[in-house]
Amino acid sequence: MKVEWKKLMFGLAIGAGMMMASCSDEENFDPGGSTGKETPEPTEKAFLSMRLSTGSLAGTRVAVDPTTSGRTEEQVVNHVRMVLYETKNNTVRYSWDLNVSTDGMNEFTGGDVVRGEDVPSATPTVSRFVTVGREVVKQDYELLILINPPGELLEITEQGNPRSYLSRAANMTKESLIQPYGIAADNNFYMTNHQDLIFIPEVELRDNQRMAEENPVRVEVERAVAKVVVSGVPEVVPHGDRIDNLKWGLDVTNMYTYWMRKMTFIANSGGVPNEMEQLNAGYREERYAEDPNFTRFSSWNGGNPVGQFEYLSGTPELSKNFDDYDYTLENTMDAADQRHDVTTRVVISGTYTPNGFGSVATRNGGGISFYYFKGNAIRVEAMRDMVNDRGQIPQELRDAGLEQAIENVLAWNPNAFNSPTASFSEGGINFYYQGVCYYTVLIRHFSNNMVPVLMGYGRYGVVRNNVYQLSINKIIGPGQPVINPPGTDPDDEDTSWISADVNIMRWYIRNQNVEELL
Repeated sequence: MKVEWKKLMFGLAIGAGMMMASCSDEENFDPGGSTGKETPEPTEKAFLSMRLSTGSLAGTRVAVDPTTSGRTEEQVVNHVRMVLYETKNNTVRYSWDLNVSTDGMNEFTGGDVVRGEDVPSATPTVSRFVTVGREVVKQDYELLILINPPGELLEITEQGNPRSYLSRAANMTKESLIQPYGIAADNNFYMTNHQDLIFIPEVELRDNQRMAEENPVRVEVERAVAKVVVSGVPEVVPHGDRIDNLKWGLDVTNMYTYWMRKMTFIANSGGVPNEMEQLNAGYREERYAEDPNFTRFSSWNGGNPVGQFEYLSGTPELSKNFDDYDYTLENTMDAADQRHDVTTRVVISGTYTPNGFGSVATRNGGGISFYYFKGNAIRVEAMRDMVNDRGQIPQELRDAGLEQAIENVLAWNPNAFNSPTASFSEGGINFYYQGVCYYTVLIRHFSNNMVPVLMGYGRYGVVRNNVYQLSINKIIGPGQPVINPPGTDPDDEDTSWISADVNIMRWYIRNQNVEELL
């Protein structure tokens, strides 16, 4: 029986903070004109075009949900790969590298971009474009779009590779994210489909190139990292104390991620998972994600978080100023796993000066060292005198247990009070060398309004393409002298330093108002 060939076309539209699509270099079983290769069944051909969007507005209530396009460096597109998986065998049939780019300020250009004078509805912008129609074998496909993909991902999506390769967890350090060719490097942010692969039934393929370009498949993409911003001009209480040289950094950051966000259950006001996220449905504020270490990785649950997360410790010199930003991999967890040792947090440092302790200096210039015991700031000289002569301990401090606390510290280190040059927290006494102190803030995802139940599903964590804005309002104590490894306390029972209200930012913005740092 003679097989009749019929040409159809495929058009795509990509969106998600950035829209892109089109192809140039091809690697596939039948690139449509290759020689020496026998085309497998099916043999009927069609055309496909894509409309790509990078604004990441899909599924949002645009008039209500807070979004931002972000910095120009977060919107630059240098490389677009378009991948079609055959649904019949879940392997890559077509892998095209497109001639498409934007500098983040001007419209998309390139040989694979449909021009507005050819198809008025396809006029490119800085966040959207339609790809030139591509000829494909007529059958069902699943579509994957990769923007600024790393080399490892290019290998995974070569022609003939199984879809399962895409599901593998990727391992990377936080530092590597912003290094050249990192997935959060300026002008090189990696992005991909915001809601799984896009199913394209063969009935949506078109008979010719123009029809495909006039009816492209819509694709929306999102960045693969979360963004954190810390700001505020905090009031210091008690009055007369002050804090200077405020800096911050991220702690408990994930080292594993999926190349594409793994959809999971959406928010539910009852604090338990609601229905599963559906394609092209629901609001972005309701969405969460499942990462590679989602369940039973906290030590509290018998897990082993070491090797899964990066931790700060000791007295690191933090580098981020207030109003600066930083990036991190997605980090989410099951409700029961919302524990300190697996929850991404912000660490804030400063140079604290108790009232009456003299002039203030920056950390680099040396602040005023002091001890702190049960709400009482004690000068270094005064503590040394009380250690050498316990009779000099004021009755109020004696009643509070200072004498025993001194014994506890001496048992830990007999020389602890002899001109110490390193901060410590021991035996109930804190020593702040040069006044340096630290505060921690767990990052919230779903707000109290969305999930009011303590330890409810999704209250904590960071999800890709979200901006977490933390505003620090008040500091009411000197915090901790050192950063101790996070324990296994539940996230919603941390009463030591912070009370917080989180509101989740094309980046989707989530604001967290931090009322008090202790």
